[in-house]
Amino acid sequence: MELTTRLFKDVKKLPVLPYILLELMDSFSDEEARVEDIAKKVAQDQSISAKVIRMANSTAYRRGKEVESIEEAVIRLGFNQVRSLVVAATFSNVFPEITGFDKDKFWKETFITACIAKNLAKHTTVNNETAFTCAMMHNIGELLLQISKPEECALVKTAIEAGQPRLYAQREFFGFDYTEVGVELAKHWNFSSTFCDAIEQQLDPLSYETPSQAAILIRLSVFMRFAWAAGLPPEVIVQRFPEPLTNAIKLDKDGILDTFSSMIEEGEDLARMIKE
Repeated sequence: MELTTRLFKDVKKLPVLPYILLELMDSFSDEEARVEDIAKKVAQDQSISAKVIRMANSTAYRRGKEVESIEEAVIRLGFNQVRSLVVAATFSNVFPEITGFDKDKFWKETFITACIAKNLAKHTTVNNETAFTCAMMHNIGELLLQISKPEECALVKTAIEAGQPRLYAQREFFGFDYTEVGVELAKHWNFSSTFCDAIEQQLDPLSYETPSQAAILIRLSVFMRFAWAAGLPPEVIVQRFPEPLTNAIKLDKDGILDTFSSMIEEGEDLARMIKE
């Protein structure tokens, strides 16, 4: 912990999250949250408003005439879709460009992981927007390392290309890994224990006395993304879900195969939308 504290002292300026994101995260568990209130908050940020309206007018969602206002866009897209888009746009915008680091690839992989987590959560009792946001944040420690320690990260990349696992290489060079950095950043942002625990526990959630269900979803989502990228058929991927993890969150596998491709496509579409 002392090492990550020293890292934070070395960072000249930590990313600052806009207030709209914090308010949206607070609304995840608020059953009385209203579409009108969310629309007003989104309208305060012109960049995010433009992305929401553009998404509402995309071929995937367009029905009838083109929407021109954020209120119309929110109604067309739906409450949860707008919250996901705002979370994705906000997190991807607060970090600066990093020389030698493919940020587009990083966020595309993150969006796919988050969309998988959101869809898997629908087969559990976990709030799907909470799952999405936790998965969006699962790798933010990597970004902070890239910003603050670019030379060391270049050495870590070389070690990974030589066959070393990322965790082993990071712990050897830094004395800690991206998950430890990520949870410290989440605490700096004053995120609740739900989000902090998910980031902290994601590598081995069942080793904790009280496993984070969101951390388990992150683990399964990362597994799905890696297996899909490796070319494994969806039915094989779902069949190979680690049973202790699926049992811990009472994951109902029925229907997952039917929506497998759409989970991936949703993440890819989100990546394209945010990049525009």
